[in-house]
Amino acid sequence: MFKKAMTGAWIMVSMLLIAACGASIEKEQTKAVEQVEKAFNGDPEVANQEIQSIQFYLPSDMTIKDDKPNNIILDKKDHPYILFYNPNEKEDSKALYNQLIDSENPLIVNQTFTKDQRFGYLVITEIEEAETYEVTAGIGGTKATTESAVKNVSEDAKILMDIVRSSRVE
Repeated sequence: MFKKAMTGAWIMVSMLLIAACGASIEKEQTKAVEQVEKAFNGDPEVANQEIQSIQFYLPSDMTIKDDKPNNIILDKKDHPYILFYNPNEKEDSKALYNQLIDSENPLIVNQTFTKDQRFGYLVITEIEEAETYEVTAGIGGTKATTESAVKNVSEDAKILMDIVRSSRVE
């Protein structure tokens, strides 16, 4: 009898933990969409970096770790972010977005925005690692991506859109 009660209690606790984790990602999704949309529609941050043929805003707690043609690896406390740009794609291009949504990973968020001949998007996919998500924000031919733990999804999404929104490709 005691074993059945303990097993039942363990199942209940497990279900509550799973439900709590699900609610957390749902909350982060909603918050991420709101913050990215606000950054997309708002005034861009002032670009403070220029590398290759792109100017962009880099938050003060981030550094440039590496750059390769059309890719810039950014770093925040040993956490990588990738800024990619295609100088042949304009701000209204959907090419990068279309490639992104063809992913095999399940799409958790697939939100698009349009304003002033700009096409923006936020795509969040679940990756195999437990409670880890790939977060990508982009406008036309420029996108930024990182992997985030549940608790960082909305913060990372906003940072990514702030960087992309400020970008100017020459």
